[in-house]
Amino acid sequence: MPHKRAKKSVRDKNTKESGFNNAPSGYRIDNEQLPKGAMRILMGGKIQEQFRERKRQRTDESDNKEDKDLKIRPDERLKDFNRRIDNKMRKDINTSIKSNTSEKAAKRMNKIIEKEQEKEKQKKRAAEELKAHQEAQAEEDDSEEERPERDFEVADQRRSLNDVAQAPPTLPRMKRQAKRFGVEDSSAGSRVGAPLMRQMELEKERDRVINLYRQQKGKRLESWVTNREKDEQ
Repeated sequence: MPHKRAKKSVRDKNTKESGFNNAPSGYRIDNEQLPKGAMRILMGGKIQEQFRERKRQRTDESDNKEDKDLKIRPDERLKDFNRRIDNKMRKDINTSIKSNTSEKAAKRMNKIIEKEQEKEKQKKRAAEELKAHQEAQAEEDDSEEERPERDFEVADQRRSLNDVAQAPPTLPRMKRQAKRFGVEDSSAGSRVGAPLMRQMELEKERDRVINLYRQQKGKRLESWVTNREKDEQ
């Protein structure tokens, strides 16, 4: 095989026959032909022009042939001519139908993709709004933790948003209690004619409740100040 290397004995024999320090051969790199890739690039314009010319000739030949085929042949019946034309045009008709169907399918698919993208945008917008709401709620909770405790417990009944009272609260008339303590009108808040001992007991209870409230208030305020100082340290 030409691509196989010869045996060493053969190579030594050839070397001995050719000798050493021979004169350079007549080969020059300047006379070497260009590579095929470079020739293809340099001759690209000519090759493309030849290809276009052959394509134009084939198109002209096919048009002339179709024009001849579309004409009725001698001694050909009209029924046979119609069948031949239908068979000839069936491929073009099927191609046009497939192209129209593919266009409709593409439009339908584009609408589905647009709907999916709109849903994704709505989900992303809702997620961002929820995240912003949670961050605002967390900041509000942090600010509430820094505030001192409230004097009263939170009401069990929750009020809905934009809840507006229709009328001020009314107190029922305490007819029996008013007669027992000698009060003429409970809505006026007067204690005219009440026993003196009862009035003194109410005053003492009132003072006791006020002092107890002040003590609790002072303890809570003192504990809050202490915790605040520890946090600052």
